[in-house]
This record gives sequence, C-alpha cells and structure tokens, in this order.
Amino acid sequence: MEDSKIKTQGTELWFVSDASTPAIVKVGCPTGVTGLGGSRNQIDVTCLDSAEMQYEPGMANPSTVSVPINFDPQNVSHEELLDMFDNGTTVHWILGFSDGTAPPTVDGSGTVTYPSTRSYIDWFGYLADFPFDAALNSVYKTNMTIQRSGARGFHKKA
Repeated sequence: MEDSKIKTQGTELWFVSDASTPAIVKVGCPTGVTGLGGSRNQIDVTCLDSAEMQYEPGMANPSTVSVPINFDPQNVSHEELLDMFDNGTTVHWILGFSDGTAPPTVDGSGTVTYPSTRSYIDWFGYLADFPFDAALNSVYKTNMTIQRSGARGFHKKA
C-alpha cells in the first residue's frame, strides 16, 4: 500500500480570541508554519563507574512556531494579532490540515470542538515577536513567532 501525501495547499491557521465571548479567528494569508516540534531535555544518570555518559529523557521543551504572513492592516485577524502581541496574551492556536475543509468550533466557555473530517494540531502560546519587513518589489510581511506553552495536541481525521 502506498503512503498518502497531504499537500499543504488548503492548510488553515486559527486562534481562539480572548474576547468576552470566545470565537475562532482565521489568520489571514499565512505563507508557512514551522517549528511545531520541541526537543526533550536530558537527565544525567551517569554513575562514577560508567564508561560513557548515560541519560534518560527529561521534560519536553516546547519550541517556538514561526508563521510568515503577508500583512494587511485592513485584515481584522492581523489587527487582533497586533493587539495580542502588545498585550502579551496567551491563546489557543489551531492548525487545520488540508485533508478536510471543516473549521473547528468553540462554545461560550471556550471549549473547542474538532470535526472528525479533518486533521488538526493545536497548542497554547503567545506572540513572542511580530516584526515587519518591507522590501523592494514585494508586499509588507511579518514573520510572527509564537512561543508554545505546554504540550501540543493532534486530532487525526477519522
């Protein structure tokens, strides 16, 4: 059986707004997402009579997630991202794979529901950086950096 490949075309990124009534907000025009990993720390368990160093896995250390965006000051999600950066707000982030089209939903208490017709990765994090780039013959861009806090989740398509 051949492995199926999932193209990135159709991938979507959302965050749950921290407004009084939680809402799913789609991030406008991201051009990539990198860094959803994170290395595991190591615990030294070497004894004096060991011939080589010995280690056991320690706690996972969440990485930063980089998301380049074609920035548009008229895009409401970009305005909210700037506010989140300025306020240091930690929010729930959701990446929807291109193996489906259904968006996640959120109820009034902030509980997110993931349709079984699409795969998702989710995490909590805050914007650590939101720089602007302007270059000749280009559009305004930002490469926002999200500092993950805690574990990421994976919700596989049924």
